Amino acid sequence: MSKIIKVNLNDELRTLLTDVLPYELPLWYTNYPMHYAFTNHLDIYVEISQLSHPVKKKEASTKQNLIPMNYCIFRGENKSPRILSIMHPISQILTCLFYSEHSSLINYYCTKSKKSLRFPFRVSTKFYGKIKEDAKLSTEIEMYEDEPKTSSSYFKYLKYPFLYRFFESYEYHKLEKRFSNMMQVDVAKCFPSIYTHTVGWATKNKRLAKEKSDGSFDSSFDNLMQNMNYRETNGIIVGPEVCRIFSEVILQQIDIDIIQELKDSNELDEGVDFDFRRYVDDYFVFYRDKEVGDHVLRAINKSLLAYKLHLNDNKTIYESRPFATKISIAKEELKSCIKMLSESRKSDTGELITNSRPDMISNKYISKIKMVLRNGEVEYHSISNYLLKSLENMSNSFISDTSSASITHNHVNWLLVDLDLLFFFHAMDIRIRTTDKLAKQVSHVLYSVETWESDLKDIIYKKIFDQVKQAIDIFIAARGEVYGLETLNLLVILSLLPERYILDSQRLQSYYEKQVATSSHDDFYFRWVTFMLYINNRVQHAELQTQLEREAVSYLDSNEDLFKSTQFFLLFFDFCSCPMIEKTTKIELTKSIKNKTGNGFSDAKRKHIFENDFIAPWRDSDYLQKALSKREFTFTYN
Repeated sequence: MSKIIKVNLNDELRTLLTDVLPYELPLWYTNYPMHYAFTNHLDIYVEISQLSHPVKKKEASTKQNLIPMNYCIFRGENKSPRILSIMHPISQILTCLFYSEHSSLINYYCTKSKKSLRFPFRVSTKFYGKIKEDAKLSTEIEMYEDEPKTSSSYFKYLKYPFLYRFFESYEYHKLEKRFSNMMQVDVAKCFPSIYTHTVGWATKNKRLAKEKSDGSFDSSFDNLMQNMNYRETNGIIVGPEVCRIFSEVILQQIDIDIIQELKDSNELDEGVDFDFRRYVDDYFVFYRDKEVGDHVLRAINKSLLAYKLHLNDNKTIYESRPFATKISIAKEELKSCIKMLSESRKSDTGELITNSRPDMISNKYISKIKMVLRNGEVEYHSISNYLLKSLENMSNSFISDTSSASITHNHVNWLLVDLDLLFFFHAMDIRIRTTDKLAKQVSHVLYSVETWESDLKDIIYKKIFDQVKQAIDIFIAARGEVYGLETLNLLVILSLLPERYILDSQRLQSYYEKQVATSSHDDFYFRWVTFMLYINNRVQHAELQTQLEREAVSYLDSNEDLFKSTQFFLLFFDFCSCPMIEKTTKIELTKSIKNKTGNGFSDAKRKHIFENDFIAPWRDSDYLQKALSKREFTFTYN
């Protein structure tokens, strides 16, 4: 049953749980352990790292050369990778302080424009959710007048959590009634191009901003962005929600400038001659004739250039009524196809139809869905989220219908069809979001079959194990541009299965070596924790575990940036807290780091970091189920 859960407004560090991390992370990565650590024992971590203590000193504007952890994610076929960043834990604390002090001004500056489709408008004080006594808050972005399962964003948001909601809205249809043409343009490399000082131009003006005093909203926000990004002023990091809010402050003023520019130079009236909406850095312009559309395009370009930004000319898309994209048409056809599959397993009397060849049925519908995409000229990455969600809903409906039935091999075979479809279409677009959907459904299936007979359960277990193993084998054999992070969660999925379903040591070694070959030095931390979590002291993987321990010690000993580096900071404390590593090894490492930094490792501090998780959930056997429940609706860049 849903409850209204009040947010603890006295928790000054609650922003750690909502606005400081990218979505695209390994499933085990959340800030909940760190939130606990910093809430109760921040002094220990600050004294060991010898970095400034912003909460204690209230120095939210402190300038520090903190190095974010950058990593690549795959965005789909024929697309360049995107670089995301995890900001330093100290920068995350600075963000908490900034939110606490300036939340009212954030709301003010993010609600000036009526053209934005997604913006914060007030601080969250409560959320809806089904919770257990020991449940923690979810990381879902809270949308006003929406009914999320769980929510704990720092702010409430208007209007649409995802862009497709706008295309399905009454607002969009009203615009189509008024205007016969639509143009879609976006800001070229928006976040990497933002000049941090321009936040002052947007909140004051250029002259006043250059005369600003320290401590003002714009100077504090400017400094915060620089602290996240090694004191860079050209570009902001990509990933955390706070960075989207920073860009929103600037783009809200640009919206206003665009309208004024068109009114002054072309005497065009917004809402009469043209209209537009903006979703983060994508503009959707509605107009009646080409001349007006050209005027609007020039005004957008001119207004952006004033803030050192510009449009991506190569991605301009023009539509005329009816505004039905290839993707929206494909969605309707896929809906019919999946409905046909769902109905095909029941007779007119509601009896389950015999299915003796699940492979033939799954191949039949895989072919049907492929034809829909081929005929509609739609790529997998454009439709995969919708497709996987639809398959998940169909499968869950079937599972729900069987809850009171006497389970037979026939029920199992239909579930095998669903799993075949899920794994096939996941393989067509292996990204973080799609892998999360796959993991969520696998978890639900495994939970649902717990009460089935052992021989029937084993068929499901083996199917999942074989499919994940096949996906890993495909990754190992792949050539060309591949990013290992997207497949790390496949290894995490395997941990859901019973102990007897484990990868052999040779395959796991090959998988790790391919991960090393396709990843960068900057995401060593992700690989290290994921493989250590999977190995979990298993004897057959002892050789790889020893290798991982040596590599971690080597990385930490050779890193010249030490605790200023986000990756070093995370890896050091997770290495020290890992119960699989011998205490003597940890002591030797802390002595080595102490000799380099001169920081204090008292016995009490050493004991604490050895026995308490920091980020990696070494001591939480239910970490995956908790993570899956928190991630489904959070905002991504894909």
